Amino acid sequence: MTHRKNTTALTLTTAVTTSILAAAVLTGCEPPAPPPPAPVVKVAPPPPPAPTVTPIKELMVQHDIDSRVNLPEDKAPATDEQRIAVLKFFDAFARGNSEALKPMLSAPDQLRLDGMVDGGIFKKTTEEITRIDVRCGRQDSNDCTLAVFHVAEDFEPQLWVYTSGDKPEFDAVATPPGIMEKLSGENWIAAWYEVLKLELAKADEPDVVIEPVQSDYSTKDDEGGGDAAPTPSGPSSPGGMPGKRKPSDAPIKAPRPPGFGTK
Repeated sequence: MTHRKNTTALTLTTAVTTSILAAAVLTGCEPPAPPPPAPVVKVAPPPPPAPTVTPIKELMVQHDIDSRVNLPEDKAPATDEQRIAVLKFFDAFARGNSEALKPMLSAPDQLRLDGMVDGGIFKKTTEEITRIDVRCGRQDSNDCTLAVFHVAEDFEPQLWVYTSGDKPEFDAVATPPGIMEKLSGENWIAAWYEVLKLELAKADEPDVVIEPVQSDYSTKDDEGGGDAAPTPSGPSSPGGMPGKRKPSDAPIKAPRPPGFGTK
């Protein structure tokens, strides 16, 4: 009996479905189309992680840098290689270690260091260092580091351009007179270069601007007769001709040469 009921129900369901489809065909309606596939969203790959640098405090511990070397994080170079080179360079000054310092200097500065060591100046000066304030940056496509040495009661500023790598090299930039009083603003390295530029331009100027002597050689005859005008004379120039003093033979003063501790 149950089997007969199920068969009857199935027959009815089939008949209803067939009737609906037939009605759809007769009325011109089509079954709804399937939904379109979801669009493919292309996700850009994440950017590579920014290069990380080791904090200055950690590098000072790792490389046993003298605590008198003060390099703030916001004024430090952008790579560990540069940071280590700068820290070791000024550590050699703080410890008065000329043997560690010399290989990191350019050839002209090595000769200057030899003279300072032989004369006892390097030892005497570095023994009085109480602090070295360091800042780094770039100027004219060069990596630069500027240090202000606290030596007893005085300040000794010096700027270097440098290269890092397996063999770092530091080359001193010329130090204009009174540079410490002329550094201002956030970028002392750019200020140093600007002062140096002005000093070099001043050094190119001649000591004396020579002006030609203006003399009137016309005669009264040229104007219609008469005696010739008297020739100018005076005790201030040879041959009785007045004029400017002879230019000085002394050389033009150049800016103070590079080198730590020079005056």
